[in-house]
Amino acid sequence: MHKKIVDSIVDSLNRATGERLDSSDIKDSGVSDYSSSIAFKLAREEGVDPGEKAMEIAGKLDAESLYGIRRVEALNGYVNFFLDYERLTPLLLDVIRKQGGSYGGGESKGRVILEHTSINPSGPVHVGRLRNSLIGDSLARILRFYGFDVETHYYVNDVGKQVAMIAQASLEGVEPDRETRDRYRRYMGKKDFKVFAEYVSANRLFEEEDGFKTRVQDLIKRAEAGDIDALEAMRKKAQDCLEGQMVLFNRLGICFDVFDYESDFIRDGGVMEVVDFLRGVEFARESGAGFGLDLSGFGIERRDGVSVLLREDGTSVYLARDVAYHLHKMGLGGRLVNVLGEDHKLEFREVEAILGGIYGMDKPLEAVHYSFVSFEGLGLSTRRGQTAPVDLLLDDAVAKAEHEIMVRGVASRDVAPLVGVGAVKYHILKAAPSKPINFSWSDALNFDGNSSPYIQYAHARCCSILEKSGLRLEDAGLNGLWDLDELEERLVFMLLCFPAVVEKAAVGYKPNLVSSFVYELASVFSRFYRECPVLGAGDDVRLRRLLLVDAVRQVLCNGLFLLGVEAPARM
Repeated sequence: MHKKIVDSIVDSLNRATGERLDSSDIKDSGVSDYSSSIAFKLAREEGVDPGEKAMEIAGKLDAESLYGIRRVEALNGYVNFFLDYERLTPLLLDVIRKQGGSYGGGESKGRVILEHTSINPSGPVHVGRLRNSLIGDSLARILRFYGFDVETHYYVNDVGKQVAMIAQASLEGVEPDRETRDRYRRYMGKKDFKVFAEYVSANRLFEEEDGFKTRVQDLIKRAEAGDIDALEAMRKKAQDCLEGQMVLFNRLGICFDVFDYESDFIRDGGVMEVVDFLRGVEFARESGAGFGLDLSGFGIERRDGVSVLLREDGTSVYLARDVAYHLHKMGLGGRLVNVLGEDHKLEFREVEAILGGIYGMDKPLEAVHYSFVSFEGLGLSTRRGQTAPVDLLLDDAVAKAEHEIMVRGVASRDVAPLVGVGAVKYHILKAAPSKPINFSWSDALNFDGNSSPYIQYAHARCCSILEKSGLRLEDAGLNGLWDLDELEERLVFMLLCFPAVVEKAAVGYKPNLVSSFVYELASVFSRFYRECPVLGAGDDVRLRRLLLVDAVRQVLCNGLFLLGVEAPARM
């Protein structure tokens, strides 16, 4: 409905002005529902007063011919449009009631291969990498909801040096680090923590014993040469770690469609095919660091002037394997989207330049770069067996949520896991990906501010009102009194705009737009709850407001789902 209204406004303005406006030219307004500033542009061109030009344009528009518009007015150079709430509201509430969990979604679109998380399989998920997973999962939800066929991929780095150290230590029967096992005793039932204790011991040997270091380097060389035993030894340890990490991701409600192993691109010869092809291009260079490409013509400068693909000892670096991996993904169809930390911008540009500028690939390759989250007091050393696991963060979140619940008396203890985990997710997702975050427990678990508990509580309040009403909303008619007050109109307008918010979030890869929307909707609803009686209102008004509360409940639920946050019915 929102799109139909905006398109109707755009068409009418184009006919009245002879311009070629689009939906981006129609804005929300503080003095009306929609507004256009086209009069300012035309006034400059014609040398006339914007106010007079706006009145001229408004005079050419017939509100009755516009879908969903009650009146059109000119004010201070703007052409303002006011919705016909009496006519639109029952139509909108009927649409939301019928579409339910799909309201706000789009029609079938193209295919997206979305890669996110892809952390090293050498230990538990670190809090510093959590933002990648949360952004990736939310984007997958938003893009699917918007209509894309999304396939999520996790790239498993099972041939890196860290995994090789762990694998070699395992082959030699090296004991996991005792201090690390003691420090994370409560989590040692998870394989990722066990692998982490093995990594600490292996790393110590690698730094202190030349013989062990040599054997690790030999394992890497054998793996890159296609030695099945070497590849399997490394893959086994990566899979053990990934199995433990997936316990956490399942707790977060994050799943992946495909796990891609780096070793597969060595087994099938894909990496060497890339290297052999690139040896023959004009950008190929040999340097003191090994063989690579001079990508300065693409605006990419590296030390020694070379983006290295092979080290001097003939082993490949991550870039070579990453190119092989992206060539594989290119063959899957659709656009490729990667969620990457801002520290990987240069590496992404290298892959982009090689695929587009050298291979001539014209399929879309995009990256969502995110800034990092600061957690006070977590400057730890993984080499010494210190880490900041997300497991611990979530346990702390649940404990703190339970404490807040008991102190405030706002919910039952059994919802603490939903509140705690939701608080962490929302606190990280509410900021634009490019914006750094200083994680704050007081903000994340604030029941009265821009937080998940606040929004979850608004949803639970909707459910409580509806339950107390005893009304079967599916049987309720939509005929009645639709002369809405100001707060009701504000709620209806926000419900109407939800599909447009989803579209902007999907097109711009910005989950924070959904976060901002559900917070604002919860805020307006809270004010509505305080100022507009629902259960105590007269019959017609009571029914209307109950239907509106149900629509708010549904849209809050849909919005929270797109963020991967649970919407509890009771708190």
